[in-house]
Amino acid sequence: MMPESIGIGSGVLMLLCFPLNFYVIYTRLEEAEDYLKFSTFIVTFKYRFGVGPLGGKLKRLFAIALVILMPRVFQWRYLVLVEDVKRIPTPLKLWIVVPYLLTMSSMAGMALSWFLTN
Repeated sequence: MMPESIGIGSGVLMLLCFPLNFYVIYTRLEEAEDYLKFSTFIVTFKYRFGVGPLGGKLKRLFAIALVILMPRVFQWRYLVLVEDVKRIPTPLKLWIVVPYLLTMSSMAGMALSWFLTN
């Protein structure tokens, strides 16, 4: 019964993440992209995925979350300036990172429950 409950909990968490992701996409994404307007990775991502479903905004949100979580890795590849990431206010960082982490943890939980049941 344990794997099934993990899968159900992860599915419920995923369903609760969708409204949160949409809220952040339409209220906070442009503000976060303005702080990173000199970052090659973010600008390229914005122009590459700007025409997908929802304007590719969910992909752009997750890209910014990765940059906020691992700025040194992106700076090592000359894609992002760490100074730009440090200028982002902490509440905005939380609005970007928390939906990403919740979505990824629910995906990991669903995958784990699938592996445990098979």
